Amino acid sequence: MEPSEAERFARVSCELSALRRTSCVSVRDKRPIAIVIPVFNDWTAFGILARAIEAVLVEADLRAELIIVDDGSWQSGEDVLAEVENAAQQLRLQPLVLATNLGHQRAIAVGLVQAHKRASAYRAIIVMDGDGEDQPEHIPLLVAEAEAHPNSVICAQRRRRFEGFRFALGYGIFKLIFRICTGQCIDFGHYCAIPPAHLSRLVHAPALWSHFAASLIRSGLPLHRVPLDRGQRYAGRSTMNATTLIRHGLNAIAVFEDVCLVRLLVTLAAFGCGVVSAMIIVVLVRFCTDLAMPGWATNAAGLLVVVLFQAALLAATAAAAHLNRRALPEIVPARDAHWFLLAPNVRADETNDGEAKWPADRRAAS
Repeated sequence: MEPSEAERFARVSCELSALRRTSCVSVRDKRPIAIVIPVFNDWTAFGILARAIEAVLVEADLRAELIIVDDGSWQSGEDVLAEVENAAQQLRLQPLVLATNLGHQRAIAVGLVQAHKRASAYRAIIVMDGDGEDQPEHIPLLVAEAEAHPNSVICAQRRRRFEGFRFALGYGIFKLIFRICTGQCIDFGHYCAIPPAHLSRLVHAPALWSHFAASLIRSGLPLHRVPLDRGQRYAGRSTMNATTLIRHGLNAIAVFEDVCLVRLLVTLAAFGCGVVSAMIIVVLVRFCTDLAMPGWATNAAGLLVVVLFQAALLAATAAAAHLNRRALPEIVPARDAHWFLLAPNVRADETNDGEAKWPADRRAAS
């Protein structure tokens, strides 16, 4: 049986008490944190998550700007957003609405571009999913780790998961294939804390438009992994299935397309050398020994020639495809993200420079 909302909040309070005793969050830096959360129709879970984040922030004496990226949802989240904003004390909401559904990874990219506009005003930028599987009680810990390692991206390294055996098996296969194709280990997801100074490097990288976690690895930025358990969804069901998992994995590998191409060419070259060696052995056996049977050398040599030709054709096709793609223009999130945003509504609680007031300021003004 899934725990109730009250039980979840009680657990948040207990875990926060332990975090406050062990964390080293600076009391001198009063800047808020930015939290980027993509949402696609999952407004019930988001509402619970936002209230949990509020409870965490109050307990940890933090402030946060929630950058909510509505990924082209066909279900309206206005009521949920209004309810969260009316009850907020330490939260300020910045909703963004995409004109169409771009997918989870690109919604994150758009949210990071928005955060990049005011990066210097934040002490850290946190990326998390909107369904509760990234536990909000870990936010103070990520902020503390970000301040303890100011030059590193703090990534939540996954320990215990709750998706089930089939998902765990598929995810394990994906990590293995990713390691074979790229030589890199991907053992974290979206939940992370990014130093403001590194945000520009990310949002100007075309790889961010394909896969967030893989783009972090490809960026070359130092990554500091913090082992954390993954939580359970607050509400609804996950839309992740075998098809989306495979597509997600292919997008991650595509970030390292040039690395994969080089590895493929090296593998095919080694395979070609093996085929040539086999052909030499066939010739030596045919003319230097009495072991040959009539016709076998011709058949074996012909088969090896066909295999060698196919390997060479595959290498040439892969190289040509890569060179052709490199000649095409790429989407750079910092430059192109705004084309996918609907025009925001003008809010009555915004200051003259377009920045929304904090909840406490709005209440004081009223």
